[in-house]
Amino acid sequence: MTDSCKRYRDSDLVFYEELLHEKREAFSCLYMQTYQQCIPYVLKRGSNQEQAEDLLQECLAIFVSKVRDGSYVHQEGSRITTYFHRIYINQWKKSLDQLTRRAEVRLETRLAADEDDEEAYKGATGGAFRIAGVDDEGNAFSADLPEAISQAYDEDERSWIFKKLDRAFQLLAEDCRKVLKWFYVEDRSLRDIAGELGMTEASATVKRFKCAKYLKEKFHL
Repeated sequence: MTDSCKRYRDSDLVFYEELLHEKREAFSCLYMQTYQQCIPYVLKRGSNQEQAEDLLQECLAIFVSKVRDGSYVHQEGSRITTYFHRIYINQWKKSLDQLTRRAEVRLETRLAADEDDEEAYKGATGGAFRIAGVDDEGNAFSADLPEAISQAYDEDERSWIFKKLDRAFQLLAEDCRKVLKWFYVEDRSLRDIAGELGMTEASATVKRFKCAKYLKEKFHL
């Protein structure tokens, strides 16, 4: 950190006054300080470098707007960087919430289609989820990437969604994991699954619906 940045760090009042007067040096120091504070925080929580830096630029614009319109006024004993960090974390959480809502809408749509027309849905998609794990024999498995999700989200979003789906899948009871794996991953018929479970095909259909519902609920947590 440069000597001028140290001066701002030592006096938040001076820092605020020069930000208020839009001194370039003050904003450069704000960027350097908040970069060091904010970027590592979200990188440790799953964001990539580009996303973290884009969000920082967005938050700088928000902060500048607040300084200009007077919605942010420096209070004695408070830190400008602490206030900025709160803006950054709030915006980061909003972006996660937005992604979650998008994923939940996609999941809701796919499950609704499943319930409305089981065979057509199953044949059209080849699988509602990308789930992964280890079966009873110790063999790893995973389902193919559904085309609809592949087209709807970029690579980072898909990675986040699938990680969340996988965590939700691992929270299910063992019998539900088996049913969903057999039906969606191995493409086995409900009649075959019913035989494995020692129940009627109708009961296996109900169980598969319930397990899909449980997965959706775990995904929403």
